[in-house]
Amino acid sequence: MNSFNYTGTTLFSMLMILVIIAMLLIIVINYIVKVRVARSVTDIRKANRVMRQAIDMSEYLIVQLDLKTNCFHNIHDERLPSDGESGIPLDAIRGMVHPDYVDDFDNFIQGLRYGEKQNDHLNYLFNTEYTPGKPSRYHWCNTNGVVENDSDGKPANIILTMIDGTDELHIRQMSNDMADRYSNLFEDSIVGISFYNSDGYLIDCNRMMREICNFESRYDSLFYDTCIFDLAQFNINRDHVEESWLSLHLELAKRQLNKYLEARVVPINNAKGKLQYIALVVRDVTQERDLYMQIRQNEHDIRKASEEIQRYEEQLHYLLENSKMHVWRSSFEPEEIEFLSDLHHTVAKMSIDEFTTCLQTGEQERSRWRMMTPVDDKTYSGQVITRPYKNLLEQDDKIHWYNFIGIPRYDDNGVQQGYFGLIRDVTQLIEEQEMLKQEMERASDSDRMKSVFLANMTHEIRTPLNSIVGFSDLLTVIDSPEEKREMMRIVRSNCDMLLRLINDFLAISSIESNGLSIKPEECDFAREFDDFCQSLAQRVTEPSVQFITENPYTVFRTLLDKDRIGQVITNFVTNAVKYTTQGHIRVGYRVDNPQPLPKGGASGASETPLPSGGNGSGLLYVYCEDTGAGIPKEDCERVFERFVKLNDFIQGTGLGLSICKAIVEGCNGQIGVDSEVGKGSTFWFRIPCEVRELEARS
Repeated sequence: MNSFNYTGTTLFSMLMILVIIAMLLIIVINYIVKVRVARSVTDIRKANRVMRQAIDMSEYLIVQLDLKTNCFHNIHDERLPSDGESGIPLDAIRGMVHPDYVDDFDNFIQGLRYGEKQNDHLNYLFNTEYTPGKPSRYHWCNTNGVVENDSDGKPANIILTMIDGTDELHIRQMSNDMADRYSNLFEDSIVGISFYNSDGYLIDCNRMMREICNFESRYDSLFYDTCIFDLAQFNINRDHVEESWLSLHLELAKRQLNKYLEARVVPINNAKGKLQYIALVVRDVTQERDLYMQIRQNEHDIRKASEEIQRYEEQLHYLLENSKMHVWRSSFEPEEIEFLSDLHHTVAKMSIDEFTTCLQTGEQERSRWRMMTPVDDKTYSGQVITRPYKNLLEQDDKIHWYNFIGIPRYDDNGVQQGYFGLIRDVTQLIEEQEMLKQEMERASDSDRMKSVFLANMTHEIRTPLNSIVGFSDLLTVIDSPEEKREMMRIVRSNCDMLLRLINDFLAISSIESNGLSIKPEECDFAREFDDFCQSLAQRVTEPSVQFITENPYTVFRTLLDKDRIGQVITNFVTNAVKYTTQGHIRVGYRVDNPQPLPKGGASGASETPLPSGGNGSGLLYVYCEDTGAGIPKEDCERVFERFVKLNDFIQGTGLGLSICKAIVEGCNGQIGVDSEVGKGSTFWFRIPCEVRELEARS
């Protein structure tokens, strides 16, 4: 029994311990549950508060449609006009839906009401103007519906979340438009754009890139299967792609591709800086390059043409300058004329009135009419007009002759503006033509005079020959010594006359063929002069004529051609004998100090002699004075010309004085005559001489 009691007590104690432990566990578990419930409630409250804040921030309108009453109740936000606890009838909400979307709204509600859908979404236009009587303002409303079932699992309520989606729709539309725009920009860009992955293979490219590369299709395998790193033209470093600009020549025979491109390589990295894409922007500059090359060629051609034009202008300037030609250009408005040394540099400009004033003929009005009148024929090629002008291009008060030639000058509309042409100074040509005319007249006169000379020469030669032959025949039949001497004198005189004729003829022939030969030699001119005079005295046969000689020196040693000087003195005396019938013939000479010779050939030269025995240089002055018929003033110069005879009844050829002039000029001297009709003449010449010895008479 004790044993039993002990056992019972033990069991009771153990039960009590278990009960206590169980109670403690229950208490602990209950505490833990309470703590967890409290924490869950707190979390739920926090979540609810966060959700409410999120709903408040999202501007959502939350309403509940009671399917039993068909009325809407505001759960969050009181924007819908509610009629107290009765809510808003479904028909009232339907009336706020845009008519075009009422059927969609009914289908949306019916699908949730009858359990066809547990949730659904609808976008429709909803009137946000809740005040009756005001105009409707429809906004896009994004509505989400969720079915709330009752305990039997049947739809009891529909919870609707409504938000104004107009701005979102606009933003989405703008995003879509912008995406479309960027897509169009990418596809329709004026430059080629392509994108490659990090391995260098093509991902996509726009239309311009396909045109540049001559794609056969939208996805040409030749280009999609080609790695950009393998293209030598791009020279892109596979391990380190950098942004770069390239100018390259892309040539691909498979696509008949031969173009010049400008390319830009742009690496696109991700947020970690690792290469993700490679953008390639390409611009076809083939046409620009061709245009640039064409421009360079054009510039080269223009530069070459400019050089040619410059060379032509230089040549034209050279021709105009050396041919004494200028360019002239006249204009109708203003009425003026311009003269240019070439096409650019103006020499003179004047009005048409000033131009016509310079004309030295009576054609001023006609000249003005010619310059100011347009021509009707546009093919008019002009005509050469030669006229004299004074102070036109040269301000020297001298008359210049000019050749004018010109053509009409038109503007871009074909209206004549004036004339354009060339002007050439032909003064020298006109003067040469005048000189040629005079020379031709002189040659004609010379030819006529030569004919007369030949006729006279025949007569002059025949006269002494007849006398010589006739008196020579008489010498054989006459016995009287006095008569024979007279006949011999006549024969000698005619022989001398014949010899002079032949000498004159030979002298003039020598002058014309070889020129006059002067051979100076040393001589005593004083003694030679006496010998000349002694011989010439015999030619003076008229008793009423006195022959006088004047030799102021006993010795005059000099260097000259005594024969030529003697020929001149002889011709002087011979002419004096022919024209002097009474009075005297005086022949003399002197040595004058050197000084300029008088231009008029006057006889009044310096007469200061050198001192006796002096040496040096001087002027030998020789004269022949007669008291014959004299020569008119206007004929004093003509007598030294060839074939000139003032009296055809006087025997002679008309060559003597011309030969004298040639001899004196050959000695660098001067010859002339001083004469007065009815009183006589003085023929003289003056030549430079070297005075080696000079002794005057005492």
